[in-house]
This record gives sequence, C-alpha cells and structure tokens, in this order.
Amino acid sequence: MSEHVYSMTEASKLLEERTSVLRYWEEELALEIARNERGCRYYTRQDLMILISIKELKKKGLMLKEIRELIPFFYRREEAVETSQKKEASKEQQEAFFKILEKAMTELRKQNRREERYRRVDEAIRQHQLARRQVAAAQETKTKKNKRTRA
Repeated sequence: MSEHVYSMTEASKLLEERTSVLRYWEEELALEIARNERGCRYYTRQDLMILISIKELKKKGLMLKEIRELIPFFYRREEAVETSQKKEASKEQQEAFFKILEKAMTELRKQNRREERYRRVDEAIRQHQLARRQVAAAQETKTKKNKRTRA
C-alpha cells in the first residue's frame, strides 16, 4: 500500500504557508524532503507533521536556529525491534530534546519578560511626558493671565 504524497502547492494550502516559506525552511533546516524523477518536491504525511511542528514552534517564538537543533528528533527511524542499547539511546535523545526545548523556552520567557519591562518603561516615559506637557501648558496659561492683568 503506497503512502499518499502531496505536491508543494497542496502542502502549501494544507499548511497555510507560502511555497517560498516551505522552500526556505527546507534549506535552512536541512529537511529531508523527497523529490520525484523530475526534481519536484513531494511531501509525505510525516513531512507535513514536521512542517506543522515547525510552524507551531515558530508561533511560540522559537527562531529557526533553535528549531534546527530539534530537527533530528522529528525524524523517526523505522526499526521494528529495539534492543536495550537502542532504547537507552532513544531515552538519551529524548532527554537531549527536552533539554534543548527547555533551554529555548527559558530564553523565550526571558525575552518576553524583557519586552514587558521595556513596555512598562515606555509607558512610564509617555506618562511623564504627558504630565510635563500638562504642567508646561498650565504654566503658559498662568503666564498669559499675569501678562493680561499687568497690562
């Protein structure tokens, strides 16, 4: 039974991403996208799942260089029987995956906190500028009144 494959246009529509984005991800992340005899890309179900994962990680704020470290964990190796060594290696890979993911998420949280702090500082500056303008306007009004009363 052959697996259904999708053209780049079909994959683009399914993922709601431009074809140029898919090509860029393939190049930058060294994705293993198969090609037919004419050199056209075709996507399997697994490829689509990987692209969906990449899209979700991008939505969460991860950069491509961070996602690139996770790519090896997206590809499954088709092996029927796992020996204890393979299971141990799999556990190590999983632990490494979670460490990388945790590191990326920690960096993202730090960046979000920094951005929030900058937003608060910007808002405080805006409030101070507004208060200064109001004081200057009140002072100018007072000065005009004094000039009128003297004249």
